[in-house]
Amino acid sequence: MTITVDDVKLLKSQRLTDEDDGGGRATGQAVVDREINNLFPDISRLDRTIGRINLRKAFAGISSNSAEPYLGAHAIVTRAPADPRVSVLLFNTGSQTDERRDARNAIESFVVPAVSASFELLGNQLQGQRAIACVQREEQRLPEIGEVYQLVFESRSQYVRITDVEARLEQFAHDYGNGNFVNFTRRRLDLSISAPLGATFPGGQVTPGGTTTPKSQVLSTQVADAARYYGISPLAEAVSRGALSLRVKSVYSQLVPSTTRENALVDQLAGYQRRLFAAAGPARTVNLNVANIGSGRSRTFLGTGCAPGSLSLSAGGGVFADDRKGGLRYISGSNWIASGTVDYESGAIEMAASGSGWSGTASATYQPAAAATGEAVTGEIPIELGNRGFVYTLSLSEAPPQPGTLVVSFLALGKWQEIRDQGNGELAGEGTGTVDFATGSVSITLSALPDVGSSLIYAYVGQNDAALTQRTGTSVQARARINRTLPHQGLLPGSYKATFKVGGVERTVLDSGNGSLSGTGGSGQINYADGKVSMELSATPDAGSGIVHTYQQGSVTDSPLAVTSDSTGMCIGTLPGAPLKAGSVRLSWITKRRQAAPTLGADMGTGALPIFESEITVDNSVTDDAAGGWAGRAGTINYETGEFSLKVAGNYVFKEYTYYTDTVDNFGMKKLRLVATDTTLLEGFGGTLSVRAQSRGVEYGEQTDSQTVAPVTLDLLPGVAEPILPGSLVFTWAGEVYVDRSGVLYKNINSSTNAGIAVGSVDYAGRTATLNTYGSGAAPTVTLLACLTTNAGFSVTSMTFRTPGAPLRSASLQVTAVRLDTAQIVTTTADANGKLNGAVIKGSVDIVTGIVRLRFTSNLEDTTGASDIPVIPLLLRYNAVVFTSLPLDATLLGLDPVRLPADGRVPVFREGDVMVVAHTAETTVPSPQAGGVLQLGRDQQAEIKVVDANAVELASAGYSVDLERGRVTWANPLVLQDAEGNPLTLPLVVRDRVEHMTLCTEVQVNGELGISSPLPWDLPAGETLASSALSWGDLQARLHHWFTQRTWDIGSPNWTDEPKGDGTTANYNSLAYPPLIANRGAIDAKWALVFNSSTSFSVVEEKLGVIANGTTTTDTAPINPETNTPYFTIRKEGWGSGWAAGNAVRFNTDSCLGPMWIVRTVLSGKGTVEDDEFHLQIRGDAD
Repeated sequence: MTITVDDVKLLKSQRLTDEDDGGGRATGQAVVDREINNLFPDISRLDRTIGRINLRKAFAGISSNSAEPYLGAHAIVTRAPADPRVSVLLFNTGSQTDERRDARNAIESFVVPAVSASFELLGNQLQGQRAIACVQREEQRLPEIGEVYQLVFESRSQYVRITDVEARLEQFAHDYGNGNFVNFTRRRLDLSISAPLGATFPGGQVTPGGTTTPKSQVLSTQVADAARYYGISPLAEAVSRGALSLRVKSVYSQLVPSTTRENALVDQLAGYQRRLFAAAGPARTVNLNVANIGSGRSRTFLGTGCAPGSLSLSAGGGVFADDRKGGLRYISGSNWIASGTVDYESGAIEMAASGSGWSGTASATYQPAAAATGEAVTGEIPIELGNRGFVYTLSLSEAPPQPGTLVVSFLALGKWQEIRDQGNGELAGEGTGTVDFATGSVSITLSALPDVGSSLIYAYVGQNDAALTQRTGTSVQARARINRTLPHQGLLPGSYKATFKVGGVERTVLDSGNGSLSGTGGSGQINYADGKVSMELSATPDAGSGIVHTYQQGSVTDSPLAVTSDSTGMCIGTLPGAPLKAGSVRLSWITKRRQAAPTLGADMGTGALPIFESEITVDNSVTDDAAGGWAGRAGTINYETGEFSLKVAGNYVFKEYTYYTDTVDNFGMKKLRLVATDTTLLEGFGGTLSVRAQSRGVEYGEQTDSQTVAPVTLDLLPGVAEPILPGSLVFTWAGEVYVDRSGVLYKNINSSTNAGIAVGSVDYAGRTATLNTYGSGAAPTVTLLACLTTNAGFSVTSMTFRTPGAPLRSASLQVTAVRLDTAQIVTTTADANGKLNGAVIKGSVDIVTGIVRLRFTSNLEDTTGASDIPVIPLLLRYNAVVFTSLPLDATLLGLDPVRLPADGRVPVFREGDVMVVAHTAETTVPSPQAGGVLQLGRDQQAEIKVVDANAVELASAGYSVDLERGRVTWANPLVLQDAEGNPLTLPLVVRDRVEHMTLCTEVQVNGELGISSPLPWDLPAGETLASSALSWGDLQARLHHWFTQRTWDIGSPNWTDEPKGDGTTANYNSLAYPPLIANRGAIDAKWALVFNSSTSFSVVEEKLGVIANGTTTTDTAPINPETNTPYFTIRKEGWGSGWAAGNAVRFNTDSCLGPMWIVRTVLSGKGTVEDDEFHLQIRGDAD
């Protein structure tokens, strides 16, 4: 019997409640279409006040009395509730019998436990607390607002969501015994959580190695996103016929009600930081004034930072020293200081006296020091349609990461995910990957596709960051080096000239035509292709004067060139644009090298150890020597024809590591021995050259560039290429002592107040001191008392980072930076559009994602770099206000929202989902004519219905439709009544629905959806709806896995799909008399016919138990009480002889039922619709 439309039902489950046992099996009771409260109850005033989630289980069922298949069964929401504060979702657990508690577990499995968190509980955290105290090391990652963690102790556990983070450094003391105390610093965290603790979780006390036991385990979580949700969203933009993409209003729908609060992010660093204090020079002695600041406390200042363990303080008749941990300890003399502290960064010394506070003079000997900070190297890969994928690579060869510092963040469906270096070269988190610490090559595999329009953001601390060098000694002759990127490229060799004055006498620096500079003013180099000039001046220019650069410039061309290299690394080819200008050619390319590293820091006596291999990328470039060759590379160039040869790949030494096992004693003890072998290999060539050149016939024009010079600039470290570490500089000049603080030079420091007179600034990167005021006639000689240089490139002209939380309040981002060249503090605030347009700080902030992109420049349109202004990332800070979504109480909601997305939204469109794009048009018919034909404006409809002015449907006898042609034919005679015979009210409205069923091929957070087949119609925005489909596949009642068992164990029944033990000699002739089953009565079940005698048996179901008895002499057809039809029918003719008590027949049945859970979410707020409804459509095909 063919399945008809009337056979397709939406069936209720056993219990339509929100109790734990709600749901269950299917009943035979169909949901009555358009009946009020047919599935969900009314929305109460309390629901409108606090929000509510209702879960209802229902089934798509086929009530035919045959076993015909319902092909490709699926369900969609075809109309959302009209109230914008009510949403409906579908999801499926795959179970015919599960209940609400099971569905709740599936929903709450959005996040699952992962690895141990970066912090531990500090002390016991008591039941009912809404904040937890934690502790971690300084260098470890701070938790972020919105993150979820699991607390575990013995058999109890709880998930907690962070709503606020307060962090501060605290000193702890640990007793090793025998009065041997040690002080150490850890970061204390006070974490506010969204819901109170449901139980007490013990925490440990802090020790240098961690925390004491017993203690609870704190686990980080990762997104599992186990449940898939299906819903509906209107189109945000109209689409045209043939389109393969469309944009919906949102790819999300609300699952959990939530409320929003504002959290201030104050004085945040724009990158990962780790601090240490390094001695900047030899010990110096200073005289101090100690001030009494009340309450028995005294204070003085050294004027600079202090190296831990270097301080000796003589005050009040006593001698004291620091304990390397920020405290003071007694050495000799009068022990009047009960306790004391030393701030190594500022040089502040505070002393608490045994009695009243003390004031007077003191002296201190110490080593000046500076806080060396792990500067975050940041960057991004913009995610666009062309490069969107799962795998990305980074080349961080200029500053390879320190182990354990690389963090990669990406945005997937609006949620930030992170991948972190574990310290062993492996990346873990929401993805995997590797990092080669030797080369900086990084390979990343993401767990999900990143959102188009977002960025993959990375941050790390470079290995070279901690390489600090003291630079002190006697006087040095002040020299000046001026680096200038001219505003033009493609300079004519021999045309450059720089002019400036020293002592009123004009000095010049001239271009020799081969890239070198010389003259009365100094020497230097020039790159003609890029327009870069570097000069070492013989004397500093006069105060207020400037440097004038004159040169000739012509246009350049950039183009790629594909070539191949031979077995020796040589390549040949022809450069475009010939004939070429000699001296104007620059080529760049990449090569690949193998890299291996053995396991380090491990016990090599325990067995085989791994060797880590990777491939690194090497950047190469070369310029021609203006004489037919290449500077520093083998090969030739013919300027006339462009033909060239070049050695693009060279040999390198590959260090191969092998472990050997040696016998180390007479007892046969073994030990691993690591052997390194050098092998010479040839680099791999990438196959493409980037060519920059000028044609011989290029025309040159005269250009002038003026550069202002500061009044007095002292080159503190001539010949040193490393920048000065901020805060490390102390020098004397002209009888004065100068110290730097955040780029500002001070003199005459008052040891009582730490105040001084600002007289200039420090160019840390240029290693120069610029003085705005100075004594006349001063010799250009400085003496460095303290100075540290570092090879970390800590000056930046751009920065990309994300805020620890999003979305942000509009116009709440404030950014503050310190210029590297002038030490000026600059600040700007984002406008309502997310734009930052200050005098120096320019860029944008995406308030939805929290991505901040900054450029430090005076001219954002200038892409040459000439307008870029370097700033110090150590001093780059921001303030912002982040919106935090707070899910409501789990008891009231009936779900624990902590394990769900913080904003309560879940995606309803995913790649691979079946989608239905539908649009319903209405045609008004004021007075239909009997027998008449109405031609609609389109064809190929999925459905045509006729309703009256009150939306009551005309009886089907009143009209017929031609869906293929888009026609309605009125009956003759035409009776205007509904199916129950009630009269209708004119005018009639013809509603024709077209739909396009397709696969979703791509999902973007902005609502963009890719589809697998083109749209057949032009469709408008708003009225057109896109639905994702919950699919069951083919539904059909069937009986399968029939087998027999000689013995049925009642105590341990065999409900597997394989027989246990021997089968019976008796059998059932299923070929001639197959058991019967129908869609209407069948259920998903496992059955056993357990014989009580040779002819009688009990009908047993795995979960229902014994439901009937049967015999071999009559048909066995146990009745399904929900449908009043048999579960199945075993025909009497099929039974053979030889059955005995204890024998059993096992078989399974499948139903023609598609289970689903329907979620109704009510958001807090006033309702807008009195009697609301949503439409659900069950769809499939049948012959």
